[in-house]
Amino acid sequence: MTSRFGQSGARAGSVRARVVIYLVALTGVSLVVAGTTAFLIERDAVERGVTDELSATADDYLRWIAENDPTGIDALMRDAVARYTGTEDEGAVAIVDGRARYVPASEGRLRLEDDQELVDLLWSDTTTAVEVRRAATSTARYGYAAIPFIDAGGTRVAVLAIAIDEGARVGELVDTFTVYAIVAVVATVAIGALGFVTVGRLLEPVRLLDRTARHISENDLGERVPIVGDDDLAGLSRTVNAMLDRLERAFSDQRRLLDDASHELRTPLTVVRTRLELLEPRDADQVEATRDELLDVTADMTRLVEDLVTLAKADRPEFLRLAPTAMATLTDVVAERMATLGDRAWSVESRAEGTAVIDPQRLTQAWMQLAANAVKFAADGSAVRVGTARDGADLLAWVSDEGRGIAPADLESVRERFVRLDPDADGLGLGLPLVSAIARAHGGELEIASTPGHGSTFVIRVPWREEP
Repeated sequence: MTSRFGQSGARAGSVRARVVIYLVALTGVSLVVAGTTAFLIERDAVERGVTDELSATADDYLRWIAENDPTGIDALMRDAVARYTGTEDEGAVAIVDGRARYVPASEGRLRLEDDQELVDLLWSDTTTAVEVRRAATSTARYGYAAIPFIDAGGTRVAVLAIAIDEGARVGELVDTFTVYAIVAVVATVAIGALGFVTVGRLLEPVRLLDRTARHISENDLGERVPIVGDDDLAGLSRTVNAMLDRLERAFSDQRRLLDDASHELRTPLTVVRTRLELLEPRDADQVEATRDELLDVTADMTRLVEDLVTLAKADRPEFLRLAPTAMATLTDVVAERMATLGDRAWSVESRAEGTAVIDPQRLTQAWMQLAANAVKFAADGSAVRVGTARDGADLLAWVSDEGRGIAPADLESVRERFVRLDPDADGLGLGLPLVSAIARAHGGELEIASTPGHGSTFVIRVPWREEP
């Protein structure tokens, strides 16, 4: 069975052939149209040139005949033909009584008298008007002008004809365009070969994309598409790589969620099962104690699941609901809520003025978590300072306590899930990871400054976005 990636690879391969075929076909059609058009234009020019040349020669002869009056028709025909020299594709003939009587004496002329079909045609033509006509015989294709001579009785006694081998002149044009056709065919083949190579290079990012897609699996999302060039296809590769980054994070978060949930829920579930197995239904005191204990366990499990779900959603676009928020007002509201967390000397150091576009619910959630940590690790009555400020293009929201502090070696590890520096402290070790996730979702970060024995300052730094 052919995989979807295999079919994609076949289609990607056929793109190159299709593009080259279209390119060669378009080039061929363009050359044919251009050549045909040029040939027709040049042939029309040749025919017009023949017509103009014959018309001018015929007019010249008519003027000469009108100005001269030789004795007898024979003398007139002889003198008329003698004036014409001719060339290899031009000639003249004087026909008397149906026969070619006089011809020019030059050697390199077109010998009209040798084409009996033309002679018979010229003699049998009863048209008396002097005009350029065309005729084709088994020998050649002519353009000609015939001057008839009529006696007093209306009988044709002679015809003076001048003709040009129009087929020969067009033939020269055909030879030229035959060379053009050969060059066009060679050029088309060269364009096809060059196009095959060029299109192959242009489609190299697609081939790399296909190869990368074949190698990627659910368990190995680390491979990325190499960036080739700086064009639209390179942009496509960057977009795909960004998509793969998001997928890798999503799969990683999913696996981490499953691992964390299975690891952290195993112990409370074991406790629940053990307590239920040892429960004596007839002992009311034991039933009540077990109920209270299991309620506490399920409360911890519920909070654990909620925190894990929040962490899993942190990278999703719908995680935040941004809204213009008056920061001074939010600071006061959150400070009042913090004061209910424990008996501490709460104070507001500063309030950011202005309106920032944030998710007030998520920012409050992260900020309250920092306050809860301050209450957990600072002594009763100790000072806890909170506040907000604008620092250039950033919004700062902080909590500063006088608790036990954090050792420099532990500043990074406390950001990780389920890390608890004090095993006896309440909590699951998800507080600071939640704060970090909310800060990253806003495009910011969590900053920690701490001195063991003197306290810690936790700062949520996020971009200050103005209301549009």
